[in-house]
Amino acid sequence: MDSGTQSASSFSTRIHSKPDYRKRNMSASLSTTSSEGGINSDHWLDFAIKEKIEGGKEMPVRRCVVIHFTSGHSAKSSIDFWRTPRAKGANAHLVIDRDGTVFQCRAFNRTCGHAGVSRWRDPRTKKLYTQCNDFSIGIEIANAGDEERVAQKNTKLPLVQAKHRNGGPEKKWEAYPPEQLASVFRVVSLLMARYKLDDITGHEFIAPERKNDPGPAFPMEELRKANGLEGLPEVCRK
Repeated sequence: MDSGTQSASSFSTRIHSKPDYRKRNMSASLSTTSSEGGINSDHWLDFAIKEKIEGGKEMPVRRCVVIHFTSGHSAKSSIDFWRTPRAKGANAHLVIDRDGTVFQCRAFNRTCGHAGVSRWRDPRTKKLYTQCNDFSIGIEIANAGDEERVAQKNTKLPLVQAKHRNGGPEKKWEAYPPEQLASVFRVVSLLMARYKLDDITGHEFIAPERKNDPGPAFPMEELRKANGLEGLPEVCRK
């Protein structure tokens, strides 16, 4: 391991030894009417920067949050790409930049094209659902994932060296900054409380045969634990 790389285990230790990003935000985020901001009656975060992308369909029932990484540069660069024909309808409800800035592109009562071909099992009823776009809220995190060259252009943090939980060789992954994680924890807690969601999962769990995000550098277990869920999400394979 070189000086610019940290192992997944050392990353986990660092997260546990510095839990203040979670503490600082969880207490303020458990209420959707917190003085620090919440979700308004039109299903928009009142503290997010609005970058509205028209489209989607009505989503009367929301069952879970799906976490992604963008595999790109800034949050704005991803949003700009989604506005082009090349995106082919891909987008998400939220994008969270490396400094913690939150952008919202669509109201939480409308669908987004973030999940693609996917499947999710309700942890309570054990019912299997497909086409997760129809019932999930997508959060994209500005992060290069295992695109090492992109990561090196966008972060000063050491890369996380790890194998993906779904298999494959050891790779270097971009680390998630504390400021960014603080915003992720905050908005997920708001969403869980407002919409009484059943699960927090990632693209790698609902489409494991083709997706690897948010990857081993993301503290999925910690996020779930902060919201009353145990362990990792179920991996739903074809």
